[in-house]
Amino acid sequence: MTSTDFSYPQPTDDELAAQQPRVPVPPVHLVYASPRPDALADAHNGVDARMDDVASATSPTLGKVAVALSIVAMVLSLAASVILGVTVGPSEAASGYYFTDTPDWYQTLATMLVGVQGLCTCLGLTGIILGITAAVTGRGRTPGIIAIAVAAIAPFVSFGTFVALAFIAA
Repeated sequence: MTSTDFSYPQPTDDELAAQQPRVPVPPVHLVYASPRPDALADAHNGVDARMDDVASATSPTLGKVAVALSIVAMVLSLAASVILGVTVGPSEAASGYYFTDTPDWYQTLATMLVGVQGLCTCLGLTGIILGITAAVTGRGRTPGIIAIAVAAIAPFVSFGTFVALAFIAA
């Protein structure tokens, strides 16, 4: 790369490349965890110390938490779908087609069950995110994959259960 101003010569690309070191410098290890006091002393002495435990990197706790959240979301969603699916048909037959025609207690129940479905959606999404994180980082890879599968299939099973029970109970 040379300058168009010929009165002030610039080094060429080859000259700049020749100034660079031939052997790359080893990378500096980045530390993202809080250091322990003994590891901090080693780091000041110039020793390349690992700042987090090896066990914490491979602990399956994150995957297990993801599975637990996914299963809780699936069970609550199925329970809400079963209750709503069983009661929507008889309520419609007794009160009328429109939701506002039903009694107040049923409107409150249905609204709460839809709120539970929203909560289950948030739990399922959290289970998917934690499951992906666990699978990618190796902190409970198998439970993470199971959590992803359970949380991804649960809405379809729940909605299918609701529709089937709504048609059967009608």
